[in-house]
Amino acid sequence: MNDEKLFINGTNRHQEYPYIGYALSDEANYRDAVKIKNAGFDFVRLSHYPQTEAFLNACDEVGLLVMNCISGWQFVGDEKFIENSYQEIRDFSRRDRNHPSIIFWEVSLNESDMKAAYMQKANEILRTELPYVPIYTAGWIDNPNYDLFIPARQHSKAPDYWNNYENNNRKIFIAEYGDWEYYAQNAGFNQTTFANLKEEERTSRQLRSFGEKRLLQQAFNYQEAFNSNLKGKHTIGQANWLMFDYNRGYADDIESSGISDIFRIPKFAHYFYQSQRSPSVKLKNNLVSGPMVYIANYWNEKSSLDVTVFSNCEEVALYLNEVLIAKQKPLRNTFSEKLPHPPFVFTIPSFQKGNLRAEGIINGKKVTEHWVKSPESATAIQLVIDESNVKINPNHQDVVFVYAKIVDDNGTLVPDANHEISFSLEGAQAELIGQNPIAAEAGIATILLRTKQLKKPLQLKAQHSSLKAATLVLK
Repeated sequence: MNDEKLFINGTNRHQEYPYIGYALSDEANYRDAVKIKNAGFDFVRLSHYPQTEAFLNACDEVGLLVMNCISGWQFVGDEKFIENSYQEIRDFSRRDRNHPSIIFWEVSLNESDMKAAYMQKANEILRTELPYVPIYTAGWIDNPNYDLFIPARQHSKAPDYWNNYENNNRKIFIAEYGDWEYYAQNAGFNQTTFANLKEEERTSRQLRSFGEKRLLQQAFNYQEAFNSNLKGKHTIGQANWLMFDYNRGYADDIESSGISDIFRIPKFAHYFYQSQRSPSVKLKNNLVSGPMVYIANYWNEKSSLDVTVFSNCEEVALYLNEVLIAKQKPLRNTFSEKLPHPPFVFTIPSFQKGNLRAEGIINGKKVTEHWVKSPESATAIQLVIDESNVKINPNHQDVVFVYAKIVDDNGTLVPDANHEISFSLEGAQAELIGQNPIAAEAGIATILLRTKQLKKPLQLKAQHSSLKAATLVLK
């Protein structure tokens, strides 16, 4: 990119919100793009269908490279199905041809038994529609009609997966990784190293409510797979599975391998990816960039004494109640030696209630810090609206997440709080969507607010009988 070699670090995204499905506002789609960029990614695969142009507009603006995809997953239909698929290629190429963010066109029925004739014609149609621009087509089957081979990591075998792939110097992009190989228990790396883990602890499918240990394992799985992918001689990039948890029409549970939950609340893995972006990168428009440090620990009596810290700094100093534990370099080992910025792991002799504070250090100087505090008993609620750099549209319908955070007297989030929170609103044309009341998950209860025209004040309230209520006024 701009004459500099770039290993593409990306994710997959489903265009879905809880409760309302795919009926997002343009602003909500933009907020998703902001979240993906802020998580440290520079690429997003639109899995597995053409997504709204509002999201592509956002990718153009925030600087997210895109793999645009036609509809298709584990199914090939009859002749009419094939005709419709060809027409979709024509339609989405005409609609999306002027988006500079699109670098790959996935004219491929994902994980489906495509025939050679289909792959040939699909590519011919796209090239006919876009004859005047350099395009790269992508397919999940290793077929010469495609410019780029985009397998999932689990489509090959452990322990090397695609690292030894070589087919006439053909380039590959790992379109999915970090979920299925761990869910199926055949990852080949830490599945033996962590033989003491229960089956449900090994997987990357972890809800926020499952706790610190399992969220750390999810982050480690992604770290290990990321490190492995970097060893592939012909691998030009990757997209993890995936950014946000999502509902599935064929299953009654949430697919929870997202690095943020379905309400867009980050898990520990989110900060691992954020740490892989260079500290020298400076993004505009209030996007997250620069040096970062994050303590992946709740620091309570149940927390691990091996404290994982994610950072893109040269060194990290960790303090417990302002007493220096250690100042360390990142941990480079079999699971991290290729990473741009391996994590830091500090061993604390014993638990002491109080503050953990991490300082990120570059060239011998502190450049950033993060702290966590041992939570006390839950006493109050804090209300937060998630606008992610995009104000609520005052003229048209919009939808935002409302978070009720359960905190102690110090304002510290209580991560094991599961109080049932009731939401209410007064004022402008709006409605609350979702379960109400709803039990908090890992200390946060969430509901959707849908506004129609936010031209007059709107008052939100969250309450529980044993907690101090919270009120928030939107104008």
